[in-house]
Amino acid sequence: MLYLFHPPADLKIVQKEIIPLLGNREFELVSFPYTEQFEPQPDSILMLYLTDQDLREFLTVASQNQWPVGILPHPDNQYAAKGLGISGEMEEAVNNILQSVDAEPLDMLYCNGKPMFQSVNIGSIFLLKKEEHKNNFFSEIYNIFKNVRRAYFLKHSEFKISSDEEKVIHTSAMGIIVVEHSLNSLISKRLIQDTSINDGTFYAFILAPQNVLILFLFLIRSLWPKRKPISRLPSFIGSIKAPNLTITSETEFKYVVDGEEGKARELLIEVKSKALMLHQTSSYSGEKGGKSGKKSLNVEGLPTGQKRDELVKHRLPLLPRATTEEFEELFKVLRENARIKTAYMVMMILSTLIASFGLFADSSPVIIGAMILAPIIAPIVSFSMGIVRYDVSMLKTGFKTILLGTIVSLAFAAAVSLVIPLEILTSQIQARLSPTLLDMGIAVASGIAAAYAHAEEGIAKSLAGVAIAVALVPPLSVAGIGIGWWDWQVFSGAFLLYLTNLAGIILFAGLTFLLLGFAPFKRAKMGLVYTFIIVVLVAVPLSLSFNRIMKEAKITRALEGTTIDKVVLRDVKLRFGKTMIVSLKLVGTEPMKPEQIQAIKKKIEEKIEQPVILEVVSAIEF
Repeated sequence: MLYLFHPPADLKIVQKEIIPLLGNREFELVSFPYTEQFEPQPDSILMLYLTDQDLREFLTVASQNQWPVGILPHPDNQYAAKGLGISGEMEEAVNNILQSVDAEPLDMLYCNGKPMFQSVNIGSIFLLKKEEHKNNFFSEIYNIFKNVRRAYFLKHSEFKISSDEEKVIHTSAMGIIVVEHSLNSLISKRLIQDTSINDGTFYAFILAPQNVLILFLFLIRSLWPKRKPISRLPSFIGSIKAPNLTITSETEFKYVVDGEEGKARELLIEVKSKALMLHQTSSYSGEKGGKSGKKSLNVEGLPTGQKRDELVKHRLPLLPRATTEEFEELFKVLRENARIKTAYMVMMILSTLIASFGLFADSSPVIIGAMILAPIIAPIVSFSMGIVRYDVSMLKTGFKTILLGTIVSLAFAAAVSLVIPLEILTSQIQARLSPTLLDMGIAVASGIAAAYAHAEEGIAKSLAGVAIAVALVPPLSVAGIGIGWWDWQVFSGAFLLYLTNLAGIILFAGLTFLLLGFAPFKRAKMGLVYTFIIVVLVAVPLSLSFNRIMKEAKITRALEGTTIDKVVLRDVKLRFGKTMIVSLKLVGTEPMKPEQIQAIKKKIEEKIEQPVILEVVSAIEF
């Protein structure tokens, strides 16, 4: 016997679209909700053309009585059809029911005693809220950006999660997503690799992002089309695979079950094994579970303790924000590094002496050795943290330590220049006399590296020391040599490079600490503004120098290898002054007369459109 259940308002649709598909099968129409107690005949099939709401009520009774049911696609049962893998085509669904020989038992997922077909969204999962029961990539993306304005109000809620009356975790989260298998939603497809509708368990994903930025980056990544499941969950997502979970909170929280909203302080989510007898072909038919039915727990990255308490109190920040618990140890180290200590002064003197001797010897390896020894990075990083935290004590101590280290380094480099009777601009010294915007780029990268290496425990602090010393010790030593020679050009050029690196490192180390959440922007903005102004002032001469280098490169390219009056110009070098000096080699087939050289000079001036002083070396090519 075939029973066809339908809402009273859909009788005409049933008569027109469904009954003709039944052929000669004997059937009985049953209006639901029914007014009298229903008891089907033995070996009957219950064909359900019902809404999601009616199906929840009916399937609860059907599962208790083990009635075999077949579900037809109704305009208002999108969640049930999708969750159970039912065909959306009426004729195909009817044929599947009529042609199936036996009913297949399937697990059913319940939330507070009511069946759920796709997912439970608990808390602030506004980004996953469905509109008009749509469940495709474009509707998901649309919903995310439609609700992006609500990101400002995102906040963690406190949850206690237990399974089989045993505590699993006490944490805070933006929300929790519960699904039975990967096909329940587009998000779950990206998060679940091994799953089955018939394994006696379900998944609970606990979303606990500590800032809005990381949440949106994850959502965009996870919703990108044609991506495989994520092999490793981000640290801010915890996952629990279990047959039952109790989720409680001291305050009332919102939740959505298959599009229906509600409020509660406790939710019991459980799987009832083989509860539904489905008498039709499902896209999940044949799934028997297996290893995917094993329980699993991954909650190590979820916030607990002080971190949990702080996230519950405030709205979700746009950028990362560290807790006192997380940077307490870092603060101790930075406060200690900001102080003037004997070891700091000794190493500063030794690194300066090694760098100075290496500059005179024109030896890169020796200078690199000085870079490794240089300790000046420590108080600079402390000073950067003092700026973003507006810690006056750390600022004063760090400034004194940097200033004393700079003075000592200049003094000992000057002393070396007085002891060594050589006043020669080696290539290593000349390389630090003309700073440009490229050096500012080095300072930017160095500042970021220094702050990040100090903030991350897994990175050796010495790595930052090596990276930063490259930009600080050699120019400071050259500036000291300039003092010893009483040469303003040497001192000013090298000291400008030192100030460039110092200002760039302080600013970008501070910005890195800010982005890593070690200070709120309101507290850091004034110190960063002042540092930014200094960087801009320093960048003005750097820009002029950079323009000069670009001009030099342009002229060199224009002249190098050029043939003038059968003479080839080689090894072109420029020196800027009141009149540009051009040094080059003239390669010809015969000795050149002064008149020929004068003619070449005139053509060079016409080519670069400015007067020059020409220094030449003549070479004959045989």
